[in-house]
Amino acid sequence: MDWLRGMKRGSIGVTVALGISGPSVAADPGLTDNEIVIGLFGPLSGPLVGFGLDPVNAAKMWYDDINKKGGIHGRKFRLVIEDDKCTANDLVAVVKKLVTVDNVFMLHGGSCTAALTAAQEYINREKVPYAMLNAAGDNAVIPPLHYTFGAFHGTQRAYAAALAGFAIQQLKVKRAAVIVHDDDYGKANLATTEAILKAANVEVVAAERIPPNITDVTAPMLKIRAARPDVILSGAYPAPAVLIAQKYGEYGMTAIPLMQAVQGIPTPGVFARNVGNPAALENFYHGWSFTDVGDEAIKKKYADMYKSYYPDREAGPFMITGLPSVMAITAALEKAGRNLTRESFVAAMEALDFKPEILAGPIQFGKDRRDAMRSGFVVKYDGKTQKMMPGVYTWNGKD
Repeated sequence: MDWLRGMKRGSIGVTVALGISGPSVAADPGLTDNEIVIGLFGPLSGPLVGFGLDPVNAAKMWYDDINKKGGIHGRKFRLVIEDDKCTANDLVAVVKKLVTVDNVFMLHGGSCTAALTAAQEYINREKVPYAMLNAAGDNAVIPPLHYTFGAFHGTQRAYAAALAGFAIQQLKVKRAAVIVHDDDYGKANLATTEAILKAANVEVVAAERIPPNITDVTAPMLKIRAARPDVILSGAYPAPAVLIAQKYGEYGMTAIPLMQAVQGIPTPGVFARNVGNPAALENFYHGWSFTDVGDEAIKKKYADMYKSYYPDREAGPFMITGLPSVMAITAALEKAGRNLTRESFVAAMEALDFKPEILAGPIQFGKDRRDAMRSGFVVKYDGKTQKMMPGVYTWNGKD
């Protein structure tokens, strides 16, 4: 049964008891002889619910599955699940409640980087380990903060590097146009793209920065068309990404490959319907970090697992993005051993170096690194089918 059935939309304070409480054996909150309390949160209501509901469900599924197998080092998970609505005010309120009222051992959540960064100063001041659910913005993990771990499917730098690497190695481009937003994410995307292209002697003939809330991309797309690039690299969010693809088709630019970073196409089918022009997707590519597109067995494995836990709900394309962070958390808890503390958990996370079968590359942290994954794929999408392109493209951490 879907755990949200019967839950008032937008409510918070839902406690899911998956373990058995016992006497405390450690000074750190949220830890007893046989229980670990984790604060799990994401957007469970509001306009951005699609980014959070399935990932939260997926994380809960993983914790529950481990509980059924006996837990980790004799302890089972108890989750306190909250709705952060992807807004800074709600997320900060949720985090403070989980830490001060629910006394969780650690925090696990967040689908929107702009919202979660508002809580980072508090999280680090309180010395609470925090793993981002599926948010992946650069400014949440670069520069690193001691208690924060994130970008489990890549930052803007990783997304940009994958598109640029593919354009160089597979498309053999010499002239590139880039269109990104005029915010921190766009800045990171553009800087990495330009550095990688320059190193390969590819000329950036246009670099357009647009507001995230733009409603008309006529001017920047006309400038890009006039620059006559070999490829267009877009770091846009979903609504502007649709506008870009529409103008690209309208202006007859489809002989030029259009490559879209993953954040602009969270649901490919919806993206194609919104573009509304099949010709605009004849030469269209997008970034992705997961192996489910190219490996039907992996796709089916996790879709079937999700269906077994939530028989009344079909998994959306963002479901799989909730899995890498929970896999990393549980791997670190195994590594930390029975004598668990918040600091030993942080040390175990720092020492992680493993590759889940669902990801393009390994999850790796370190003393001075908090972005988990730096590799990505490129997918060709014609509005109906997705085809994984050759190669895995990895950001080297310097651009």
